[in-house]
Amino acid sequence: MNKIFAKTINIAFVLVLLGAPLISCSGAKERPIPGANIAGIRTPITRILISPLAFDAAIVAVEGLVHDLHEENLNGEKKTIFRLSDLKGNFINIVIDGSWDIYENDYLIVGGVYRRAENEIEATQLEKIKLEEE
Repeated sequence: MNKIFAKTINIAFVLVLLGAPLISCSGAKERPIPGANIAGIRTPITRILISPLAFDAAIVAVEGLVHDLHEENLNGEKKTIFRLSDLKGNFINIVIDGSWDIYENDYLIVGGVYRRAENEIEATQLEKIKLEEE
């Protein structure tokens, strides 16, 4: 009786091991994690504003909405400048080299070096996040 029970347990275990990968292959499309490739300490804008000294000169990654977007030529180089704000209205100034395909109220994840004196991130990376419509 014990041998039959042990054999049944082994067969059930093998079926579970073989069947588990099939269960996860339900045809659902994998979605990449937004901003996963943006380097830096991922933190809310509010946390930086509460402790700016702690983040001064640190590489950070923040997310929020674009406001006051404009381009300037500084020392012969084109820069894109805007405020990135969270949903509570807290903001950090963003400066990034070049011209980017972004617009007012776009939702972005931005990575770069935070400068406390200017309340500014010298951005090196950004990713536009498409918010899902309900």
